[in-house]
Amino acid sequence: MKMVLRIVAGLVGLVVIVLGVRQFTKGVHEMSGKGNAPAQKMGETYTSTESGYSHRIPQGWESKPGPQPGVTMIVAPKESGLASNMVATVETFAGSLNDYVEANKQALKTSVPDAKILSDSEFVTDAKAIGHKVKLQNKMKDVDLAQTMYFFDGTDGRKVIVTCTAPGKFGSDLDPLFDDCMKTFALASR
Repeated sequence: MKMVLRIVAGLVGLVVIVLGVRQFTKGVHEMSGKGNAPAQKMGETYTSTESGYSHRIPQGWESKPGPQPGVTMIVAPKESGLASNMVATVETFAGSLNDYVEANKQALKTSVPDAKILSDSEFVTDAKAIGHKVKLQNKMKDVDLAQTMYFFDGTDGRKVIVTCTAPGKFGSDLDPLFDDCMKTFALASR
C-alpha cells in the first residue's frame, strides 16, 4: 500500500511539473541567452478556501483555475515577458511530508531523466509552517527552465505542492520573489 501511495504522489508531482511547463511554454518562442527579469514586487494574498491555505503572489500576476480539481495556476502577465508561473496542487497522502517529497523526487528522476535536482532543503514560513524546498533545472522543447517545488503539510491529511517555473535565464532573478511568496504560506485556522 505504501508503494502505491508513493507512486501516486510521484505521478501527481510529475503532473504539476508538466502543467507548469505547458503553461510556461505557451507563447514562448526563444528564451535562450542571459537576461534580467523586470523588477517584481509582492502583490495580493491568494487564498484557497477549499484547500485551506494562503500565500502572497507577485504583483499583477493572475490566478487561473487548473485543468483539474485541486490545481491552481498563477501566471505572470503576458506583457511582463516573464513567461513564468506558480502551480499549486493539493492531494491526499497518508505518509509523512518527507516520504511525499522523496516519492515525488523518485518519480521525477524516472519520468524526466534530464531534470537535475540542484538543492533540497527544509523551508520554514513566517507562520512557522515547516515545508520542503526542492530546486531543479529542467528543459522542455529546448527551453531551459528553473523550477522550485515547495512542499507543505496541508489540512486533513493533504499535501500542498507549489511549483514555480521560470525561464532559466530569469531563474536567479525570480528565486528571491518565489521564496518571499512562499514565506507567506499559511494554513487556514480551523
